[in-house]
Amino acid sequence: MKISNYNQLLAVSTLLSGMIIFGTLWSQYQKVEKISRAHFESRLLVQTIEHLSTMSQVWLTTQDLLFSGKQTYLAKGINTQSNQLIQTLLTIENENIITARLIEKLINTIKSNKKIIDSFSKLSMQDNQAWQTTVAESDTLTTDYVATLEALLSRTLQKNSLLYQDLLIANSQLKNLTWITTSLYLIVIFFIITWFSKYIVKPIENITAVAQQPNNELLGVEFRQENAPAEIIALSSAIQSFTQRITIEKQKAEQERLNVIKINKQIQTIMNTIPCSLLLLNEQGIIQECNPEASKLFAKHENEIINENIAVFVPALATLDGEFDIETALKNMEESLLAPNFKKPYIEFSGRKISITESVSYLLTITDINERKHSQKALSALNQQLVNAEKLASIGQLSAGIAHEINNPLGYVHSNLDLLSDYIKSLISYINVVKTYELDGPAKNLYQEEDLDYIINDIEPLITSSLEGTLRITEIIKGLGNYAHTDNKVPELICIDKLIEQSLTLVANELKYKVNIVKSLDANVSVMGFPQKLLQVFINMLVNAAHSIEHTGQISIRSSIVQDEIIISFEDNGAGIKPEHLKNIFDPFFTTKPIGKGTGLGLHIVRTIIDDHKGRIDVSSIIDKGSKFNIYLPIHKK
Repeated sequence: MKISNYNQLLAVSTLLSGMIIFGTLWSQYQKVEKISRAHFESRLLVQTIEHLSTMSQVWLTTQDLLFSGKQTYLAKGINTQSNQLIQTLLTIENENIITARLIEKLINTIKSNKKIIDSFSKLSMQDNQAWQTTVAESDTLTTDYVATLEALLSRTLQKNSLLYQDLLIANSQLKNLTWITTSLYLIVIFFIITWFSKYIVKPIENITAVAQQPNNELLGVEFRQENAPAEIIALSSAIQSFTQRITIEKQKAEQERLNVIKINKQIQTIMNTIPCSLLLLNEQGIIQECNPEASKLFAKHENEIINENIAVFVPALATLDGEFDIETALKNMEESLLAPNFKKPYIEFSGRKISITESVSYLLTITDINERKHSQKALSALNQQLVNAEKLASIGQLSAGIAHEINNPLGYVHSNLDLLSDYIKSLISYINVVKTYELDGPAKNLYQEEDLDYIINDIEPLITSSLEGTLRITEIIKGLGNYAHTDNKVPELICIDKLIEQSLTLVANELKYKVNIVKSLDANVSVMGFPQKLLQVFINMLVNAAHSIEHTGQISIRSSIVQDEIIISFEDNGAGIKPEHLKNIFDPFFTTKPIGKGTGLGLHIVRTIIDDHKGRIDVSSIIDKGSKFNIYLPIHKK
């Protein structure tokens, strides 16, 4: 016999017994409920009749007052009470004929009495005979009313008592029936379970007991059962053949477990030796796991890091509300800072979203870039040194020309001053003669011999020329001083056209006798920047253009405003730049000049300075036609 047959038999027997028990209990419960409802309605009827009795006593008392004192004004109140009594009687349900007749008799009595009461208002107070006759008729009616009402109340109380006895009996029967049926049901269930245990559970327990025997060889154990359902017999036979496969699979699983342990150890070793900090975060940014590098970076033990919010160590990973900033955490190679209490704050992080056991986590990689930052600062300092070195190189190239420029005005200033000295001596001699003698022959002769007319006329031009020379010396020295001056750390407003004029003054010797300068300066606005650095850019542009011209040539300088930018163009008609060199001319240490003639830093420094000023530079060139450099700088907006 199959287990399904056993199950069907068990289900049918359980269902039938349950239905029988439920039907029996439900029938008895309905009986109890019906009696209980009838008893409740009877109690309500008793209360209603008792209330009616009370109202009747008030009604009768009022009539007695009317009859005894002949107070006819009470007739209206008695009529109202009569209507209320009739209304109350009409609400009582007529369960049987006797009760209905009693109620109808009470109503008719009240109505008849009501007519008598109405007749009182029409009687004369002096007509005692009529008054007494009417009172006697009313007494007869009310006496009959009281008797009928008592009969109704007695009948109702008797019925209520009977219903109460029936209710007690029904409740007792329901209680006894419930205990009896429950006991029978438990007995049936007990026999069913015993039978089920013997033929189904026991064979399964036998198989389980055999399988759980310690140190047994599964291949030699007998699992087959004979006195059991067909499925269990088949199952025991299948287990017999399945045990060998279990043993083989167990050996494989054990080997896989050992492999997983080995791989986990390898992964743990890699995680512990990887040269960057690894943090595993949950969706709230709480650190779940970390490697030794993280403890080293944060200078804390692993227990002090786990369960802390990542914002405690990396404030950039928290929003303004203090929540975990997932968008920032998922950025790739983003530079940031650790919390202010860390001595080495510079880091670079990268995050990835991963899924572990169906929960979302975030793997954060943090790299210490403090050494790189120090290297960048050192490189920046070196770059500044290179800028200063280029500036010194430019000054060295210009020094010879500047010295020559200074010597020329000094030469003629010195010569003019020598002549002026001689002139002054002659004038002094003349003045001495004039003081001693009157303007006679000797004085006149001396005046003519010394050509004092010419001297007096020539003194003013000589002095003027000397002043011009000294002013020129002042300009050259001032320009050289400005070029050598170090910029402030804070940018300032600069007039580009004036700066270009200043650069032309400084390189005048480099351009003189060789280059014709054509200017068109129309950018009469200011930019925000560092004047000495931009002056170095313009000088470098002019010197490079002059060096590209072998004999004589022309350099055109233009400045103009296009939208929000100033465009400064330096165009020459020199040798030009080869196409293969154009892409490298701004690279550091790239030069086409002979060894010892150039450092290869000039144009690199030029582009660095332009980039620092948020500008850009481009170049176009044609061999043997010349080159053109365009510099774009943003206009300062107030």
